[in-house]
Amino acid sequence: MTKALIIGAGIGGLTAAIALARIGFEVEVFEKSARVEDIGGGIQQSPNAMAVWTALGLADKITALSCEPKAGILRDYKTGVALMTTTMRDVYEARYGHKYLHIHRADLVNILLKETQRLGVTIHFGRPCEEVQHINDRVNIIAGQINAVGDILIGADGIKSLIRQDIIGETSPVFTKQVAWRGLVETEKLPKDFIPFAANNWLGPNRHFVSYYVRGGKLINFVAVEERGEWTDQGWRQKADKSELQTAFQGWDNRVMCLIEACEESYLWGLFDHPPLSKWTDRTMTLLGDAAHPMLPFMAQGAAMAIEDGWVLAHFLSKNPNNLEQALTNYETARQPRTSALQKTSRDNAKLYHQSAGFGRTVRNLKFKIGSHVPQAVFARLDKIYGVDVTRDYPISFN
Repeated sequence: MTKALIIGAGIGGLTAAIALARIGFEVEVFEKSARVEDIGGGIQQSPNAMAVWTALGLADKITALSCEPKAGILRDYKTGVALMTTTMRDVYEARYGHKYLHIHRADLVNILLKETQRLGVTIHFGRPCEEVQHINDRVNIIAGQINAVGDILIGADGIKSLIRQDIIGETSPVFTKQVAWRGLVETEKLPKDFIPFAANNWLGPNRHFVSYYVRGGKLINFVAVEERGEWTDQGWRQKADKSELQTAFQGWDNRVMCLIEACEESYLWGLFDHPPLSKWTDRTMTLLGDAAHPMLPFMAQGAAMAIEDGWVLAHFLSKNPNNLEQALTNYETARQPRTSALQKTSRDNAKLYHQSAGFGRTVRNLKFKIGSHVPQAVFARLDKIYGVDVTRDYPISFN
């Protein structure tokens, strides 16, 4: 039996673990965190991600714990007036074959962990990868006093990936001069229907604010992004100072200010980026998700790309089980164009969202107005993202 070692038990690593177990691989996962924490807030599952969950038999479980927004609404930061509205509920499913859902990240991870347990995947928590060696045709790792040997190694260990260093050498993510706050608010703390049941996005100069419902509508998740000159914290997140968040969005739509006021605890982290890599693969080691293509959150496709990665990786390994190096090379070749394009789109959206007053913002708002009245113009752009179904393009016959 072919054995896969996966570094990282995030969404991408767990997706790969499930898909590989389904094609008959022995899978062992190593995660540096001691446990799965109930942090991180909401995460968006677009139709292209839901296509993978459907093929893996997990869509119903995910849907049961999710919220389906009625629309996507881009709003003026002060007045809250809609600049562009795109109907989502029913329309997306009819067009793309799958729903667009919002779910709490911890809920999604717990579903994936239960599935890995059912499939017999071994997961070691509190075991950071410390050393990687190639011995003959196999890969040996040392992770928290565990010595493990596998046929392939998958680095799903995030933007600060150690496995990436083993593959291409020392690289450093670049601070984008943007920071993000994330918080959750209990819906019952706000007036009924105060926040529309939609993917709301208030756009202002040098910052924007996103909110949507999770956990069946019991919680409202928000992500607030501000441009900032520097970031000195070494961790990926830190507890936020509420007064700092309030100051950053002072004078914005009352709904934004009320969400901030009602939030008891929020976290702040710097947004880092990394240019597309020259390669993801070295012999029988490869990268997946943020380790390969970290993505800014301005298209909400970071997790979706990692989910697609996990499926496509399993496809090529199932098609070429006797030449693992070639299978990993084929996976990289298949995925690089799409992930590089989404990285660029996400960067471009930051500029679009944060337009200051002037001609640029006027032109942007005019385009948004046209988009509200001519939805086909919007879908022409979204089809390239949500209309991709990797389970159709890269089929897998499960054992």
